[in-house]
Formats: sequence, structure tokens, C-alpha cells
Amino acid sequence: MTRWERLWLAFEKFAIFFSFLVTFTLVMILLLSGFVLWLNRDLILSLKAGLACDTIVGLNTVLEDFENAVITETVYVSDTIPVVFDLPLEQTTVTQLSAPVPLNRPANFVLPAGGGRINGTVFLELPSGLKLPIQLDLIVPVSQTVPVNLAVPVTIPLKDTDLGKVIYGLQDLVKPLHLRELEEFLGCSAPGQD
Repeated sequence: MTRWERLWLAFEKFAIFFSFLVTFTLVMILLLSGFVLWLNRDLILSLKAGLACDTIVGLNTVLEDFENAVITETVYVSDTIPVVFDLPLEQTTVTQLSAPVPLNRPANFVLPAGGGRINGTVFLELPSGLKLPIQLDLIVPVSQTVPVNLAVPVTIPLKDTDLGKVIYGLQDLVKPLHLRELEEFLGCSAPGQD
């Protein structure tokens, strides 16, 4: 046997021994880890049921609540508003005289059958209480200050505000965690569904 063959044979034996040693160590570590996990299975299961599930379900619930949240408030408005405009008034109405009204009007009388004309004056007095139809056609200027006191109910979905961007950003941030799938995989249920 040559020197190289002896070196190669020594290297093969060392490699086999080293491989056995590494494999034996890894198997022992796995067995020991399995034994430790088996001894602490109640603690691990309680962590799964408590900490992990509560956190995952809580995150899913909070994200949904954020997206569906609505700001509901009543806004009270107390102010005065100037109102200035011209109101066209075209209307027929009936009014009643409150006192007698004397009338003095020139009149022109035409006599029948070509009898001629008579110029004269008519004296009348309209009695108190007489109802007269009147046609109104005028512009009424309006200039007032109107008080405004309102209670305005306001409902704003949170996702329609600037916070909507934050909500969607947070959802995108936790999307790679696949929280819904993880919740189903672990068998977690939301509070009140047990």
C-alpha cells in the first residue's frame, strides 16, 4: 500500500467517524427536544390557546373593527345668517276698508241718441267694511338677519377619512402573516364563539 492510499484510508475512517458523531449528536438533540416538549405540552398548549390565539383573534377583530368603524356625532350650529334679496310679489288679494273712503273723480257722460256729452264730476264715498279685490305687482326688498340654531347628526365611516389610509396600510402590513389562515389552522375562535 502506498502512502497516499494509507492517507486516503485514514481520511475515510475519520470521515465515517465524524459523520457518525454528527448524526448521533443531532438525533440525541432531537430526542431530547421532543422529550422536553412532551414534558411541557400543557404549557405549550396553553400558550397556543391563550397567548397565540388571543393575539391572532384580537388582531383580526381590531382590523375589522377599524375598517367598519363609524364616527357618529351631533354637531350643534348656532349662528346668524344675513338674508338680503328682492321678492317679486304678483298676487290678487281682497282687502277690507277700515274707514269710509271719499272719491272725487272727473266724469264724461255720453247721452244716448246723439244727445251730446256732459262733462262733470262724480262724488262717491266707499263705506267702511267694503271688500275690494286688489292686484299686487311689486318688488319687496328683504333685508334681515336670521338666527340659525341646528343640531345636525353626522355619520362618517372611518375608512372614508384620512384614517382610512392608515387602516389599509396596517392591513397590508399584517397581510403576509396570513392571520385568518393561521387562526383557522390553530383552531382559534373569536371570544364568545366557544
